[in-house]
Amino acid sequence: MASFRGVHAVMQSLESSLQRSLPTAWQQGTINARVRLLGSAQMAAALSGNFLGLYLHRITVDPYGRNRPLPPLSATNSVRQAELPVNLHFLMIANGSSADIEADLMSWGMIALANEVHLDLSLLGDHDPEWGRQEQVAIVPAEMSDEDLMRLWDQFEADYTLTVPYVMRTVRLRLRGEESVGPDIGTRAFLVGTGIGTGIGTGAGEG
Repeated sequence: MASFRGVHAVMQSLESSLQRSLPTAWQQGTINARVRLLGSAQMAAALSGNFLGLYLHRITVDPYGRNRPLPPLSATNSVRQAELPVNLHFLMIANGSSADIEADLMSWGMIALANEVHLDLSLLGDHDPEWGRQEQVAIVPAEMSDEDLMRLWDQFEADYTLTVPYVMRTVRLRLRGEESVGPDIGTRAFLVGTGIGTGIGTGAGEG
């Protein structure tokens, strides 16, 4: 189960995975393409260069995991750890110096995500060591209308470029464990003869 770093770890893992898979010819020469994580600071300025950008624009609590506990992460341990399940909504953005580079980057990225529909420990563990062996995050296309997409881009200073929305389900963040409650107390034991807290004297001065 992920620590609070789990959200960033998932985005970093996806960036690393796509960067490794990016065609070598695109990473060299005049194209010099990259896969980049984008934040609000980058979207507040003009975009330049040939790259496939990943912009996390929304985090939501997973309604399934919120209303019904998800299964334990370990088959050998049935204890349910308190968790906060969240879904990550991100935009995949292709920016290119020409129309063909922009289209090629986006189509390649969409194929890459369709082929790599899950992130698991082999990718996530490098960025957050608290990920469990059986944990996976699914990557699926997100439902977003053109109007909502354009409204989102209206908030950016950068000019619109080719964009496809996705969502990753589900990142399970670890919460503080519940305090254990033992059985009711049935018997109390007291020390005898110590004169401490018993109200019994030592016998000195008694007549």
